[in-house]
Amino acid sequence: MLSVFHVFQTVGLYGFSNWVPTFLMHQGLEVTASLAYTLGITLVMPCGPLIAMWYGDRVERKWQIVGSALLVAVAGLCFAQSRTPGLTVLAGALVTLGATTLSYNFHAYQSELYPTRVRARAIGFVYAWSRLSGIFSGFLVAYALRGGGVSAALLLIAACMGIDALVIGVLGPATRGRSLESISQ
Repeated sequence: MLSVFHVFQTVGLYGFSNWVPTFLMHQGLEVTASLAYTLGITLVMPCGPLIAMWYGDRVERKWQIVGSALLVAVAGLCFAQSRTPGLTVLAGALVTLGATTLSYNFHAYQSELYPTRVRARAIGFVYAWSRLSGIFSGFLVAYALRGGGVSAALLLIAACMGIDALVIGVLGPATRGRSLESISQ
């Protein structure tokens, strides 16, 4: 489950954050305006984990991951369609909030799923899938962007986040209020 999750989360998370300036330029912005919008979008990065710390241990973590992945998908699709500065930055900021909240949660969640004796090795194995998919994610986004524009690239990202939401929602065990020993059995 986590191996599949990691393959797609990399495309979804880095596919947006690494390509924001290019997406904006493809939507007609000059380089300097694109970078200014990108700055506005990325300034919210610390906010996702800071907000999530208020509810992080009160809400089932798997559903926080599902919700964050869906936020990235929906806000990314809105970003592709936005044409005004305010809506563009707002949609991009929501993608960023969802992405940082997703990252905050999946790192904690995957640690909860393995017994202590194999935790580091198991997390290293599943996380290695994200590094492997990271090799190809830029090429996938570039191919989608070239073939169908910003909408196609963001549809690819949204699809990856949808797969992640589905995988965790259907296959992910609940961890809230359970001991590590009972989860790993």
